[in-house]
Amino acid sequence: MAGLQSRKGSHPTKKFPLSAICKYFFVSAVSFYVGFVTAYSKFAVDHKKPENESYNSSGTTSRDMQSLEAKFKNKSHEDELTIKALHNTIASLQKNLSSNTNGAGIKSSGSLFDSSFGGFLQGVSKIERDDFFGTYDYGSPNDGSAPALLLYHGESTLPANPTKAKEAQISIVPLSAQEATKNCDFMHVVTVPKKRERMCTAVVQNFENWHVQKWMRQGPHGGPLDSSQPLRSVNRGMMSKGSRAFKVPEKAKIEQHWQMLTKYLGNFEEVSAQLKSIAEKVAVKNTIIVLTCNFGQSELLMNFVCNAKAKGLDVSNVLVFPTDQETKDLAESMGLATFHDEKNFGHLPKAEAGHYGDRKFVAMMFAKAVCVHMVNFLGYDLLFQDVDIVWYKNPLEFFHDPTNEFKDFDVYFQDDGAHSPRYAPYSANSGFYYIRHNDLTRYFLTSLIYSADLILQSTSHQQALIQVMAEHASQFGMRVKVLSREMDEFPGGWHYNRKKKDFMKSIAKEEITPIIFHMSWTMNKANKIKYFKQMGEWYYKDQCIEKTVDEILGGGHTEFGALSSECCLAEANFQCYYRDKPSKKPCRDSPPIDKGHPSFW
Repeated sequence: MAGLQSRKGSHPTKKFPLSAICKYFFVSAVSFYVGFVTAYSKFAVDHKKPENESYNSSGTTSRDMQSLEAKFKNKSHEDELTIKALHNTIASLQKNLSSNTNGAGIKSSGSLFDSSFGGFLQGVSKIERDDFFGTYDYGSPNDGSAPALLLYHGESTLPANPTKAKEAQISIVPLSAQEATKNCDFMHVVTVPKKRERMCTAVVQNFENWHVQKWMRQGPHGGPLDSSQPLRSVNRGMMSKGSRAFKVPEKAKIEQHWQMLTKYLGNFEEVSAQLKSIAEKVAVKNTIIVLTCNFGQSELLMNFVCNAKAKGLDVSNVLVFPTDQETKDLAESMGLATFHDEKNFGHLPKAEAGHYGDRKFVAMMFAKAVCVHMVNFLGYDLLFQDVDIVWYKNPLEFFHDPTNEFKDFDVYFQDDGAHSPRYAPYSANSGFYYIRHNDLTRYFLTSLIYSADLILQSTSHQQALIQVMAEHASQFGMRVKVLSREMDEFPGGWHYNRKKKDFMKSIAKEEITPIIFHMSWTMNKANKIKYFKQMGEWYYKDQCIEKTVDEILGGGHTEFGALSSECCLAEANFQCYYRDKPSKKPCRDSPPIDKGHPSFW
């Protein structure tokens, strides 16, 4: 049968060795038939099969045939004649298949991959997904169920077991991760979407490339997926509807970034010297917990502190980077250390963001990049978290645990839950992460500052961070670990709004005790407060909300920690708002937030 021909002007494709494959499957089929006939004959003659006797129905080697003959040598004369005839057929075919073997005893023409591949492909194996991830954890969430497919690019990389090596050349052989990769000195990992109909992946022997080249059927001027069009090269964030997840920063955004960067770098030495004296007092085990906040979000910061104190959790190594004087006063009156950087934060808005991605939200994103960069540059490990987080346990115990199975990574992120192309390949949530100080993380956070125009353009600190992080992981070997959304320890808004009810019910019933809960995936501050109250995690008095220290305590009462006794609750303020949202107790009499939705309970 002739091989497929390439397009005009290109080299013709060599004939694919279908004859060798057909011979292999014919041999296997005949061998199976031998086993079947013999087993049936034995049953008919003896009516009972010995318990310790087994039959190999797929053997194709002389050893297999010898085994078959030994097992059935005492059968009837008719059976012996049948087996002998089939044996002769198999032996003839096996001789044909093995007549031109290489040094390893494997015939190249008997492989799925003939000489036209030039040694580029020699075999295939598959590895159970959990086994692969458990052996080679490259940091991304384990999102899917299919096994990993391993391609062998040279004869020397095939499994050490000769039988398995031969099987890998003619079929997809299942192996353990250790057995499959024993002879691999290098391994590239490429991921594909869990569900993507009519998607193909081309593996090409060429000069090494560390990026995926994406092609899509699209018109010459862009637009949505059009199956009538040829495949065209597109950016990796191109969506099927024609929208682009990644856009080049506009000129105005670049110039705005230059102004911010010029101010930051111009003041860096002076500001770092001021920060150093505070950081030295706050750090515990060379680690600082970093938060940044403006007055519009200060209630969430206050609740975090009150919540932690009610549970007896230590917040002494928390350092708040307030972007206005009002938040600085509130934080210090709650007993927190602060560093107010007037030079870089003085222009930032005091009001809360109206919604995700609005102007005020984006303005605060640069502050998130700056504060962690300064702390890391001073040589500290750090835990950064948004203020819409509550603790059940101190998360540093997890990251400082020497027995932690994830202890060897450089950076750790909560899984955002949104496994969409704009957050690929990590889906890291930039509102909760732990970073160890080293040369790799220092340059990573510095590069993020240099690339902050991506934040301004995309209106997402998270998207820009993942773009930069993916390159640093690939280029410099920075080890990234995303703490999977399937773990119990670090749930967030995805679990609250999207996951099955059973998980959130288990938290409400205290059957599961996570380490933290992050109220992400929530439109605004008002809803975050309501959801925390329904969960029984709100410990800040209502009369203190949206108030300054002077309004709460009166002028002149700014003692360090004075606000704690005035505004923190000993027990949670539980209230029902929406029956269809997770709650500590049933809220069946409350209206749904989404029309027509049933009660969570």
